This record gives sequence, C-alpha cells and structure tokens, in this order.
Amino acid sequence: MTNIIKLHDEQSTNPLALDNKYKFDVGLKPIFHQQADGETYKEIENYSQVWNTTHELPIPNGVVGSKYHPTAYHELVDRCSEGLAKANLDTGCVVEDAMHEGGAKFVRTISYPNITIEPKTRKQGDIIRFEIVLRSSLDGSWVHSLQILPIRLLCSNGMVGVDSNYKLIFNFKHTTGFTAEMIRDKVLIGQESFQEMGQWFESLSNAEVTTDDVKSLLKQTLFKKQAQRDAELKENKTFNWMMEQFLRETKDLGMTMWSVYNMLTHYATHTPLRRSNTPIHSRVVTDQQQIMMVMRSPQWYSLVA
Repeated sequence: MTNIIKLHDEQSTNPLALDNKYKFDVGLKPIFHQQADGETYKEIENYSQVWNTTHELPIPNGVVGSKYHPTAYHELVDRCSEGLAKANLDTGCVVEDAMHEGGAKFVRTISYPNITIEPKTRKQGDIIRFEIVLRSSLDGSWVHSLQILPIRLLCSNGMVGVDSNYKLIFNFKHTTGFTAEMIRDKVLIGQESFQEMGQWFESLSNAEVTTDDVKSLLKQTLFKKQAQRDAELKENKTFNWMMEQFLRETKDLGMTMWSVYNMLTHYATHTPLRRSNTPIHSRVVTDQQQIMMVMRSPQWYSLVA
C-alpha cells in the first residue's frame, strides 16, 4: 500500500493536487487461454485485463467483463477537485491519499479541521469534524463513491450509517454522472446534512437504554443468524467485543443510544477484530454497510423513538 498525507493551509495554491505516483493512465488488453497443445492461445471473449498503460503493468485482480470501462484515478480526482472548488471547499483541508492492492483500489480522504459541529451530549467538548472520502477501484470491485464522513474527534470514529434523512453517501456506477457540477451539488447537500446532524446526535444522547436492549438490537440485526443457533452468543468474539465496547462508551456517554452509536461506529471505523484475510480497507467498507443496516432497522428506530 502507498500512503501519502499532505498538509495544506489557506495559502496553498492547489491543496487538492494529486501526487504524480497516482497519475497513470489505464486501458484494457485481451486475455488469452492456452490450448491443449500447449503451444497456441485463444482469446477469451467478453473479458479483458485492466492495465496501467503508463507503466505497462497489469492491475491485480483486474479481469473485467465487456461492459466495464476503467477510469484513471487522476481523472476522478480532477473532477472531484473541480467540484470542491465550485463548492468553495478547495482550501483549509488535510488530504490523505492511499492506493491498495497494487493499484486496484484508491481512497482519498479530505478533512476540514475548521468545519465542525459540537452537539450537546453528555461529554463536554464532543466535537464532530467534517470529512469527505472518495473511493474508486480499477478491478471493478467498488463503484465510484463520495461519502461525507463526520468524524468524532475524541475517538476518531467515522460516524457512518446515520439516519437515512441525512444524505451523506453518493455512489456512481459509471463516470457519466461523475461531473464537477454533480460533485459540487452532492457535497453541498452533504455539508448541509452535516450541519443539521447535531440535533440528531443530541437525540441519541437523550435516549436511554439497558444492556438487554443493546443485546436484543444486535441479536436481531448483525447476529440474527448466529443467535438462531446460540441464543446467548457466549462464544461469539465479535458480539462480546461489541458489548464490552458499549460498556466502555457508557463511562463517558451514559447508558444511551449515543453509546450504542459510538460502539458501532468504532467497530466500523477501526475494524478491531480480524475476521478473515480481507484487507482492512475492504473490511471498513463492508463493516460500514453492516452498521448502516443496523441503524436503519425497525429495532434501532424503536429504541431512539
């Protein structure tokens, strides 16, 4: 994995500039199958290999179907940067770029230290920072995704999966709609949602729960299948970690849904348990999707009502 962090201030001429190591063009090359004679090869129809054509390197796991057309990361970043400039969000930021799996996946994180909210929770100085995450892949495993990710500074939790009334995640299956104007509009919608979230966070802080409530929530959502085999889940390491983390959160935040929320987002952001050989950058995406499922479940809404 390559990982570059760039710090910028208001005087920076181009705070969203992409490092040259990410600026490579991409294309498709045919795939051939060796025949039984061991000497001749036949092209495999409807499949191609994605290539880094600048450096003449194949993209790992980059075998794609005939309908897939890769877009170079620098093209997406350029459009995103132009959109942010149109939204007046092209300065005062901290940019972190990361490329994974030999170039197969790319993540850009843009943090804005001066854009924050401070909801009135049970923890004084509970500050939430505005952050934007751009994800894309060349192997076809990720769609282009633009995510507004509120970050709780006290624990660096990414506040994923918030109430569906807040528009924070925008996915693009194709680059047709991934224009500077569309990015500007989506980011402005996300920024407005971010500013409105303080009241929602406060409502979670005011919603009290019991340990049994939290166990029931998890057993009816994330661990529904496992709970059918073992009602108590005593041997389930992930379930037990979540309950222990919930109790840790309650020391500062009380027996509230704000503690539940931070337990879930801590799990999704930091992926504390290694459950497979899946890399962290991929597990984060999967875990976020699971947490969103919990926070949009009837069981969740019954506890915050």
